[in-house]
Amino acid sequence: MADMPMASYKAEGPGGCKTDGFLYKYRKGEEVRIVCVCHGSFLTPAEFVEQAGGGEVPNPLRHIVVNPHQSVFL
Repeated sequence: MADMPMASYKAEGPGGCKTDGFLYKYRKGEEVRIVCVCHGSFLTPAEFVEQAGGGEVPNPLRHIVVNPHQSVFL
């Protein structure tokens, strides 16, 4: 897990919350998957954003912050 970049998303507004996870698949030609820290679920970027209360957004990867350094969870 030390080599897995951390991903996070914080939804705006009163109902929004922050969701943290790890990029699980991120190679060229593969669909990106994020492992959610709170549930351990494998999510698409759109599902990851929706879990935080972000709703449907165009290009969800543009709303997710990725930190390539070691995670604070380790």
